[in-house]
This record gives sequence, structure tokens and C-alpha cells, in this order.
Amino acid sequence: MGIPLSSLSNKLGVNVASTDIFLVSNTNSTQDNKITAEEFSKSFTGLYAKGNDGFTVFEANGVYGLSVSGQYGFVGINDRNPFVSLDVVDNLNAAPGSGQIRLSTANSGRKIAFSLSDPNTYYEFSKKPNDTKLYLESSVNNGSTFTNLFVVDQNGNFGITDSTGILSDKFLVSGASIQFQKDGNAIYFDPSNTEIKTSAIDETLLLNYNNLGDINIGKNGVYVDNNSTAPKVGIAHAIPAYTLHVSGTAGEVARFQSNVGRCVSSYKTSASTYYFGVEANKAFVGPSSILSADNLVIAGNGFIGVGTTSPLYKLDLVSTGPTEYTVAHFETTGAKTCEIIIGSNKVIGGADTGPRNSFLTFSRYDGSTDVDKWSIGNIKNDTTFGGNDDFVFIRNGYFGASPNVVAKLSAAGSLDIDGSYTTNDQYCKGKFVQTYQTQVTGTDVYFNPLYPNSSDNPSGNNSIDSPFTITNFDGSVERVMFMTSDIAAESAGGYRFEISAISSVYNEDTPDGFVSGFSVSPPSNPVAPFPVSGIIAATTVAGITANTVIVKNKANFVGSTSFTSGQLLQYRLCNTDGTKTVAANFNVVTTIAYTIV
Repeated sequence: MGIPLSSLSNKLGVNVASTDIFLVSNTNSTQDNKITAEEFSKSFTGLYAKGNDGFTVFEANGVYGLSVSGQYGFVGINDRNPFVSLDVVDNLNAAPGSGQIRLSTANSGRKIAFSLSDPNTYYEFSKKPNDTKLYLESSVNNGSTFTNLFVVDQNGNFGITDSTGILSDKFLVSGASIQFQKDGNAIYFDPSNTEIKTSAIDETLLLNYNNLGDINIGKNGVYVDNNSTAPKVGIAHAIPAYTLHVSGTAGEVARFQSNVGRCVSSYKTSASTYYFGVEANKAFVGPSSILSADNLVIAGNGFIGVGTTSPLYKLDLVSTGPTEYTVAHFETTGAKTCEIIIGSNKVIGGADTGPRNSFLTFSRYDGSTDVDKWSIGNIKNDTTFGGNDDFVFIRNGYFGASPNVVAKLSAAGSLDIDGSYTTNDQYCKGKFVQTYQTQVTGTDVYFNPLYPNSSDNPSGNNSIDSPFTITNFDGSVERVMFMTSDIAAESAGGYRFEISAISSVYNEDTPDGFVSGFSVSPPSNPVAPFPVSGIIAATTVAGITANTVIVKNKANFVGSTSFTSGQLLQYRLCNTDGTKTVAANFNVVTTIAYTIV
């Protein structure tokens, strides 16, 4: 039986020397100088190494166990020579492997943690009560209170945050900016401004610069086709087909806006630069980057100016001097004739009154700009220059100092020219005007329109003097003038003037000298519509006074004044009721328009 350690107190205290060897053994050992393990454990209060060598507690093979270094008191687990305060070496033969430090508790309401500290710093890894997440915490008061630095949950979600709430994202950073830095360059993620930026204001932020993968910001909000030789950018458009490709479902797909009084965009080639811009409520396009007469200008009211920044008309072309090029040039190289169409709904100046005319005006520089020379165009019921829908040629221009209509083409196709008409051709067709004068006397006078003195006694329509003419061409009586110096005509109460045009028919039963077709005794007052008994037109000549001229135009006649080639043309002058009462002596001047085909 072993010797109880308690029974050796006196002996150990007096007789035991440092060279004595005691064997700690079980109670069945037969060895001398032994102390039983049971007694040893009851009296054990400390274990001291010999000198500075430390001590070890290892298994039989001396590989796995616990050691304490003698010099520094470093503790080694499976390591006889620990290099740090606690040095753990993995046991590769153990299952489930050593090489671990495990802190655990059976009570979820308790905190589990281990700390790292020095006199100025206190950090702690912990699992908080009733919380499954792992925290890294920091304390500035030696562990009295802690602030969360980062947290990891059991789903692998990681957060740099002081919150203990649920982590809903794989990676969460809250409370400050994030910086990735190398060699002085850095990228910042600034959550306060929701901004990604570089560390220097002059440093370029690159996205997919080296791998050339496409970039899509938003849902095709900005799409970059990241091609090294021909990159393209699409706005609201995936896979852009052009260097800049903008698409949209709204009518206005792009806007350029400035916070000053001018907004300009430019288009540049290797040779030139052109600009599109807005300034002073006007749009412009051209070689100048500001509102300039060198540009095409569109005013806010839709007026277009070329050579001016203040157009006054829908299209306003201005030349500033006599040395400039022609203001406008119209040309076509196709099969269709070049067309210039000019229309006007209002009088010049904008008022919705007055004659509505359309003119093309030609002017030139004669010591001053914009001197009108000619205007050609359509007259719309302008009594000053022409009738309804006449086409006129106006010398000195419609707006000139002394406009003068020198030629007029009526809607019916009649051309009135103040000057002469000259041609070198051997034959010309069209209308020409001829004037005739005839003197007649009597009360019921039939006379030849084209003969100066129709007859010595023209009142008889069967006179051998033949008071009619044969027309050579188709034509019409355009105007008749009546003149007299006979005082007796003043009291006649007016006269009736008739035009007769018949196609003659031979009749052997008619008296000698009479041409069949004219009535021997025509109705005293034929009633329209004409023709009646050969009469094709008639008018009343009233208000006769001596030495005055009364003019009757074509429009003053009832009936038609037109005749055809080969007809017999005859005039009659009588009282208004067709009777023969007061004789008068008249000069009758007739203007006839002929048509030659």
C-alpha cells in the first residue's frame, strides 16, 4: 500500500532533500518511495518547473500534449517549443481534428467571446445572447461597453455596420464611404451622395476598360458597345448601330439644355464645324456658333431667315450688299420644269383686308438696297392695277415709288400691252386688236362698222353701198365710242346701238342688192336673249351731249359681241324704242379683237 502524502508532512519538511525521488503511483504498486496518485491529487496546489526549463504534460510517445516554456511561460498545445503566448499545432491523426480553439455554452442566453487587447486597444469576437451572428466589437473602456464593427450571419451575409438587425444582403456597408486603394489611386463608394468616384478630381474612372465587355447602365438606359476600334453608345437602345444611337417611345427623344441664354451643339469633320443652336427665341444652323446672319435662322413665329437674324416673312432672303452672290437660285436637272410657287392669303403687312395679291418682285442695287424694278404676279380684285385674277407686269414694282402696269393678261386669256408687239417670225397666231372709225347720220341707220363713211344714204339695208362688212377672222367687239357735235342729239333721250352678225344665204327671190339674212324691218325693240333676227348684242347710249365721248365696253352689252370668220357684220343706231324720230350725226369708233389661227 502506498504512503499517504499527508503522513509525510514532517518527514518532507525535515528529511526530504532535493535529490530525493518520489514515485507517484497507484495503490497497488510495490515500489518504495511512492506517493499514490489519489493522495497526490488531494494535496496538489501548484506545479512549478525546475529552474527555467518549464515543464510538459505529454502522452507516452511525447508527441501530443501540453507544454509551458520555462523562459517566457508560452503555452504550447501539441508543441514543445511554443513561439507565442498560445501556440496550437494541429493533430492530423485526430478526428474531428484538433488545431481548434472552441468556446461554447449550453445556454443561448449567455454571451460567448474572446478578446484581443493591449493597454490602448480592446477588440472582441463574440456571439451575443440569443443571437446566432458572429460580431467583431471594439471597446474604449476595457470591455465595459462595445461597438459593433462587423457582423456575419449563418447564411454567409457579411456586414460592416454597428447594427444588430437582420442582414438581408450578402455584403452591407453602412455609416461611411468605402475606398479601394493602390499606389495612391483609389475608388470611392460614397453612400451619402450615392456616388462612385476616384480619389483625385483629375483621375479617370474606368469601367471595363481592359476586358472590353459591354456596359449597360439601367435597363438599356445607357448601353455601351465596348469595341476597341469603333465603340458605340446607345441611349434607351441595346446594341447601338451608330456611334450615338438614341431611341424612345416619346415624340421628343433628346434634349440639349443650357442654363444661359444660348444652347448650341456642333458637328465637326476634319475640314469644318457646323452648329445647331437656340438663342433669343430663335433657332439657327450654320457655320457660326451664335445667332448670326451667316446662319439659317428660324424665328419663334416660324419665319425663316437667310442672311438675316430677324426674318419678317415666312421665307426672308436678304443680301447685304451689291457684291454678294445671287440671293436665290432655283434649278432642276430632272425631267420636270423648275417651279417657283408663290401664294398669298393676306395683304402685305399682315392685315386681313385689302386686295390679296401674289407677286414675284425683282429689285437691284441702284445706290441703295432693295430698289424695286419689276413685279409680276396675280391681281385679286385690285381695281388700281387690274381686274379679278388678272396677271400683270408692273414696272417699278408693286411697292415701288411709281408702279405702272405695262402688260395685263386677263383670266379669259386677253393680253393688253401698253407698248408694241414685235416679232421676226413670218407667221404669228393669236389675238390682235384693230380700231375703226365710221361717221353716220340719220334716224334709223344701218352702217358698215369698218368703213369710214358707210353710205351716202345708209338708212336702207338694201342699198347698193352694202352697209356691212365681211369678217376675215374670228373676233369680238371689245369697245365702242360715240362722239357727236350735233346739238339735236342732246334732246333725243338716248339711242339704241345694235350689233348684227349673220351667215349670208343666197336667195334669188330677194330684191337686187339685198343680202339675205338681215331683216328688212327688224323688230323695233328686240327682246333678249340674243340673237334675234341676226342681232347678237345691244346697248343703250344715254346722256348724249355735244362734244363728249361715251364709251361702251364689252361688259356693257346685252348678249355676245363675238362673231366668226366669214360672217356679215352690221351696226344699227336708232332711238331706244327702235323708232326713227330724231336724226343725229355721230362718229362711231370700234375696237375689235381678232383671233388668227
